[in-house]
Amino acid sequence: MLEAIIREPNASALHLSKTLDIPLPTIYRQIEALSEERFISSSPSGFLVAGPRFRALMLNSLNTEPQVLQRRSILKKISAELDETVSLSVPNGDGLMYFDRYESHWPLQKLISIGDSLPLHCSASGKLFLSTFERKVALEIFKSIPPTKHTGNSITSQRNIAQELDQIKRRGYAIDREEWFDGMIGAAVPIRNQDGEFCASLSTHSLTARKTIKDIKGKIPNMCKAAVSIQKLFFSTD
Repeated sequence: MLEAIIREPNASALHLSKTLDIPLPTIYRQIEALSEERFISSSPSGFLVAGPRFRALMLNSLNTEPQVLQRRSILKKISAELDETVSLSVPNGDGLMYFDRYESHWPLQKLISIGDSLPLHCSASGKLFLSTFERKVALEIFKSIPPTKHTGNSITSQRNIAQELDQIKRRGYAIDREEWFDGMIGAAVPIRNQDGEFCASLSTHSLTARKTIKDIKGKIPNMCKAAVSIQKLFFSTD
């Protein structure tokens, strides 16, 4: 039942009953039990989603998985190719959270730590995550943040964020143009599950003293290749 809820973005009791061939009264009892233990919860739209206890288990498992050495090896390789720090972020509640990174040899002037939340409107990974939602939902989330103007380039209007999210959908990656910190640019590409849905992001950032937006865009194919390798690790059944 948990697996069905995670894989189905619009899970409901009736849907679960039909999909799993379990009587509806039994489904309701199981939903009640799983909700009490915080393994599942209801989204603002009323659908069933992973609860805080299940998300905590998932996040903790990512750092103790058998393939952690392979994952770190992939991050090390792509960091060397980009000559920059690379990070992995995963959805956590209604936002994104850093859960792994590989540091480059450059002394960074901007430090972001494991476990930190990412702003959805001005970081590359955050905008990438927002772009996976339907436009109406994405704009509702954007409005509820509320968007803070961290720099002169931060997007704070619904019209501008809508245009930005449309561009991200078309090209398949997101760019941070000094929107989070002055003097820092970055990019993010998606890591998808078996159904092609967003489950994490691979990102990098650099100081403008070292790289240009053109430099960052030139490495997007490398990042996409690394993202596919990480995807295979996440969802390998071997």
